[in-house]
Amino acid sequence: MSTIPRSPLAGIVLCLIAAMSFACNTALASVAYKHGATPLSVLTYRIALAVIALYVVLKIQGVSVRLPAKQRNMALALGVILGAYSYGLLGAIPYMPVALAVLTFYLYPLFVGLASWALGREKMTFALGGALVVAFIGLSLALDLGGGTLNPIGFAHALGGAVLITVLVLLNSKMVGTGDSRPVSLHMLFTGFLSYAACDILLGEFPLPVDAQGWAAFLGVGVFYSFAIVSMFVTISWIGTVRTALIMNLEPITSVFLGIMLLGQPMSASQLLGAAIVVGAIVFTAWHKMRPQRMAPV
Repeated sequence: MSTIPRSPLAGIVLCLIAAMSFACNTALASVAYKHGATPLSVLTYRIALAVIALYVVLKIQGVSVRLPAKQRNMALALGVILGAYSYGLLGAIPYMPVALAVLTFYLYPLFVGLASWALGREKMTFALGGALVVAFIGLSLALDLGGGTLNPIGFAHALGGAVLITVLVLLNSKMVGTGDSRPVSLHMLFTGFLSYAACDILLGEFPLPVDAQGWAAFLGVGVFYSFAIVSMFVTISWIGTVRTALIMNLEPITSVFLGIMLLGQPMSASQLLGAAIVVGAIVFTAWHKMRPQRMAPV
């Protein structure tokens, strides 16, 4: 097993970097698309590299990747959902600004809370109900619904991705329980890769970038994504799932910044206000869930 000491401060810093890395991977995907790649080719490469990276890390740490037959089969099946939700997010980017796609996708923590209430796992609280209402108001501002500029295809992709990851989170949490989620995630990532590879074969194509800038972005997507995936698991072991989830909300904030500064996708003042409202509602919900554990040791 890993002998790296648990450090709350180091975990927080690493989680911040992981959140920004997730945002960078999404922004670079947009650049790769403009230079010849497609969502499917980017996703196939990205997830293949993530599988290799996570497998190597688990082997170095002496963690067994074997799972009981029932859990293994379930994890492999859930990998199809993982592949579908990832395509929802990256498939939205050709149709809408990166920041808006990520903001829409990041409604999923609220969806998880709502679904948990509907399934009787959690009680509906004023905090969750209020956060849902506020988040949708903010999203309507961010998407500029009154301006008629929203691309329905892109929005459907991002929202569909949010719904699918909600399903995945609910099923995965029940399957993993209090056990180590990393071997389960490795199996899911592997099935996601197989799903993408099958689609590549059926379509008979694997579009790649046509110039150096495109290749730099294409390769960067996999590097940032793999680093973020591995780092996220490390931070979970150091500072806990809830704290990690709270800090990971830096991703949509970083996406807004990268969309404006790197991709040239400006947002109006009302859209920025809406984005801030959405992120604020999500952060508030995560913080509200974390309150009972404030004094828990990290």
